[in-house]
Amino acid sequence: MYHSHYYAGLTSVDDGHRHEYHGQTTLAPSGVPHTHYILGYTSYDDGHTHYYMIQTTVDYPVPGGHIHDILGVTRISEQHYHSMQSRTTVTY
Repeated sequence: MYHSHYYAGLTSVDDGHRHEYHGQTTLAPSGVPHTHYILGYTSYDDGHTHYYMIQTTVDYPVPGGHIHDILGVTRISEQHYHSMQSRTTVTY
């Protein structure tokens, strides 16, 4: 069986602005240690977006299931990038 998670967050403030991001992770097998990927584009702010593709941390248990940390950076756009740090939703 496979599963995915939802995620959402705000990037770091760089070059005087930040972006929102949200989506659903790639699928991964249930019941074994695993990671997911998140990929997409940030919100359109300050005249541009940023592409991101980040591998999550390995799953770890929380009450009701497990989650993953998201730690990474966007691709460069308009000569800067943003840090991304959040967690996925719980999957049972």
